[in-house]
Amino acid sequence: MPGTENGEMLTISSSQRQRGNGFRSRIKSACVNMLLVILLAACGAEDERQQCASDRRCLAYGITADIPILDPHRASAPEAGMIFRQIYDSLLYRDSETHDFVPGLASSWQVSNDGLAYTFNLRQDIQFHSGSRFDAQAVARNIDRIYDPAITSSRARQLLGPLNQYEIVDDYTIRFHLFSPYEAFLDAWSQPFLGIANPEALREYGLLRYQFHQDGTGPFALAEYLPGERVKLQRHAGYSLLPAVYQKPDSGEFETVEFSFVAEAAADPLTLVAVTLDVLDDIAPVAAQNLAANSRVRILPTRIPGQSAQFLFNTNREHLSSPVVRRALLLATNRVAINNLVFLSFSPIAWAPLSASTGYSHDGYVNTFPFDLAEAQRLLSEAGYADADGDGILERQDIPLALTIVTPPWGNLPDVAAYLRQQWRAIGIDLTIEPVPGRARLEDLIATGAYDLLPVDNYGIDPELLSRIFQEESVYQASQVPNETLMALLRAASQERDPARRRSQYYEVQALLMNETLLLPIREPVRLTATRAEIEDLHFDAFGFYPLLYNARGADG
Repeated sequence: MPGTENGEMLTISSSQRQRGNGFRSRIKSACVNMLLVILLAACGAEDERQQCASDRRCLAYGITADIPILDPHRASAPEAGMIFRQIYDSLLYRDSETHDFVPGLASSWQVSNDGLAYTFNLRQDIQFHSGSRFDAQAVARNIDRIYDPAITSSRARQLLGPLNQYEIVDDYTIRFHLFSPYEAFLDAWSQPFLGIANPEALREYGLLRYQFHQDGTGPFALAEYLPGERVKLQRHAGYSLLPAVYQKPDSGEFETVEFSFVAEAAADPLTLVAVTLDVLDDIAPVAAQNLAANSRVRILPTRIPGQSAQFLFNTNREHLSSPVVRRALLLATNRVAINNLVFLSFSPIAWAPLSASTGYSHDGYVNTFPFDLAEAQRLLSEAGYADADGDGILERQDIPLALTIVTPPWGNLPDVAAYLRQQWRAIGIDLTIEPVPGRARLEDLIATGAYDLLPVDNYGIDPELLSRIFQEESVYQASQVPNETLMALLRAASQERDPARRRSQYYEVQALLMNETLLLPIREPVRLTATRAEIEDLHFDAFGFYPLLYNARGADG
């Protein structure tokens, strides 16, 4: 995008909203160099982790996640935000308890009466880690990059919704103009994927190299990034923003943070936390239970707002086009047993599409669809299914009731799928489990619609996130039934300014989703983090995923 002068507006064109072309060919030219970096990084990585864990001034933080891209404007993996939260400040933050907005890089903000213009008054005393000035031009250059056609898709662009154009009012004031009212716009600017990067670094290093040379205004600066191995951060001595989500640091704060990427399947939490790490993210419930009585380790359960952990029904498929069949599957699912056996009661059972920690969950559906095999069998019989050949699998018009469930390795999803297969087999349903190794393959399946049941991990505080799944332009289109009422409700709720009416509308959305049985809720997301017992003041922000490490310290600090 070309630059703008004060008072002029830059409009985001329709071509910039679409996926850019040619990006993948540019990636190929860097693959050989990237591979060499990864191979060199493997040597001595374990020694580096142990060295950090033994250093009182270094926090060794293990992440069991697939993060293919570490660039705030290109990344989609929610775990990437754990690192971005340390490097970047956002225009706004949300209070961890109340979810109220508090100032960040924006000292104040105003919203027009029609909800179409958002004006941010920016701090005038902030610098990037390299010493460059933060101002309205910097925010504008970040927007330009997010809408660069070479960036095919990203969480950052998704968050900005119906953004039409920005206007640089003066050096420290920027105004955003929207096509239509969008109540989630302030929430977008509180997320780490919209943390502000230094335009000079963006320009110098380009799309492929910037992730190795990141430059923000946050409490930690990037020191080193070795893909697949680690990210090393150094406390920024000049950090001065100190939003209300942080406290004034006590003595003993960590000077260095080293994030290590740990293969979940090979992870022994007790050994890792005792020997090589101070913190291990997202451990399995069985590991948390085993560690709970160990005095050397502390377990931090954190509620994650967003959609409840759930599976989408692909209503375009043979069997799942029938709402009767979908309801039978819901009733044939023993969520209490799954919660006890897989999640060991660390996670509450989910009864509605939104988790209770969002503040928008429809509590009227608690126990509305309880486990009821007899009713599930009756519904399937009503839908015309019977076991005509005596093989234990129901058929209708000689077509077996066979379904496929997609299971990536995270969130204990393979275990959940195994129990679903066992439970549904009891009423004659043949469920095949299709493992996927990571997010790239999962995104391919989402795009093609080649699935019957698909897990969703869509996190956030604002209920607008339901539109990412069920609106007409969603990439999850294969999981929708034509329902004009649902589309109209989602559009109205996304634009509603009155909090009470908005809450009521999202209750209606959730009621429709459950009554039409478009999804299968399983549990309320709770993320389990293991730390050494001596680690103190490790807290998470309002989104639950993202640690606030500025105040973290050792007990002897």
